[in-house]
Amino acid sequence: MKIDITWRNLPKDSHETIRHTVETLAARHLKPALEAFEHALPRLRLTLEKRKLDYRVTTRIQLPPRKVLVAQSSDPSLDKAMHNALEELARQAARHRAHISHQDDWKRKARRRRLRELKARLGALTPEAQQQVEVSLASLLPRLESWLRHELTYLRASGLLAEDYPTLADVRDEMYVRIQRHWDEVPHDEDGLYRVAIRVTTEILEEETRRLRTDDEQLVSLDDEVPEDAMDQAEDMVGEEVGEFYQPDEDLHVEDLIADTEIPGPEEAARIEAVDACYELLGTLPSLWRRALTLVHREGLAPEVVAGQILDIGEEELHQVLTLGERFLRDHLAERGLGIQDVPTLLAR
Repeated sequence: MKIDITWRNLPKDSHETIRHTVETLAARHLKPALEAFEHALPRLRLTLEKRKLDYRVTTRIQLPPRKVLVAQSSDPSLDKAMHNALEELARQAARHRAHISHQDDWKRKARRRRLRELKARLGALTPEAQQQVEVSLASLLPRLESWLRHELTYLRASGLLAEDYPTLADVRDEMYVRIQRHWDEVPHDEDGLYRVAIRVTTEILEEETRRLRTDDEQLVSLDDEVPEDAMDQAEDMVGEEVGEFYQPDEDLHVEDLIADTEIPGPEEAARIEAVDACYELLGTLPSLWRRALTLVHREGLAPEVVAGQILDIGEEELHQVLTLGERFLRDHLAERGLGIQDVPTLLAR
């Protein structure tokens, strides 16, 4: 495995020592996960950046077939940031190896079997009741799927879910069946049913993250090596895929040179940048914090509903989570030079 390092704001006299540390950590974390890909001569690329308050480490590696893995970490200690980033990259590599070994097919078969069992226990719903269920749930789908895409994106980026399992349709279908099974016990008005759908969807996602951690530790293919260390849930990891280099469009037309009248003004551009940064920073928060902030500010649900009916925490704890989460986002936005922002307003856009 070859290692390329890009240095940002780090003194040259420290490069040799840091490179030795990188090689040691890569051998410890990545080598077992990459043994199956040694024939492809994978190249590990790292960007090490010294910022005002901490170090930021970005790791990137390309594995066959045409798979790019990216992991990031920030920490006041450079060694800790490198350790976390390479550990996360190794976990992604192990998951990719499992994926190309078709372990995802086994999971999908197990899910379909569970859904059939759930449907068999639904009981005898009358055709009229069945139609009411379908109509009621169908009316919620656009709003629910928007929130579900949001959650799936963060969970996948954090490494808590695989990139292609479960799909949005997988979670939606299981949510349908679970709500149908308890149809007589749930509210039938739109707002009440939406709260139940959010709660059930959240339960499904939590079950999938726990199942994936169990699979990472126990379910390995015959060709896999057993991981040396158990992988803990990494709430502060955000994976992102970036272009390796910029390639300009060769087919340049005259209309490409005409000024775009739709370009936002300075104030609108600053607002858009603040919104984008805010949602990016959400990915660095624990799942509970992120869900609390998005359910209250993005979905507009009452705090007492979010606390008691969805997240199953006390209202005082929810208030503390919201306060700390908003302060975290506000301080980090200010650190990026975006000024003091009204976080609830940004999340509501």
